Amino acid sequence: MHKKGAALLLAIFSLIIISLLVTAFLELTTIDLQIISNHLMRNQALYIADAGIEYAISQLRINKNWKQTLRPIELPVGSGNTYDVTYSSVSGKINSMAKLASGQEITLEAKVSVKTGTPAYAVKIIYWREL
Repeated sequence: MHKKGAALLLAIFSLIIISLLVTAFLELTTIDLQIISNHLMRNQALYIADAGIEYAISQLRINKNWKQTLRPIELPVGSGNTYDVTYSSVSGKINSMAKLASGQEITLEAKVSVKTGTPAYAVKIIYWREL
């Protein structure tokens, strides 16, 4: 009779240990998935802000007096992800703020110099950084 009781206690104890291990594993997996999701969104925002800087540079190569657009540009179209680019010809700074539909935001700044001459103007990047 004691053997049956001991086996039952051992089985219950084993199930409790296994349940705790599975719960801990699921918790770690959930945290890892959140970290991966945050990393993915940050990189997506970084690439969209980078696209804004590249867009401004391409416009400055065509027209050294280019001014930023008045509205954010959606990239890709229909995604809800946007970048908004500003350029100051006085400071030579391009700022590109990306905003994802999820709310993640990132801003990049590039300082450039535009060589005068005939189109296509040479645009030299002095620095490029995240703000």
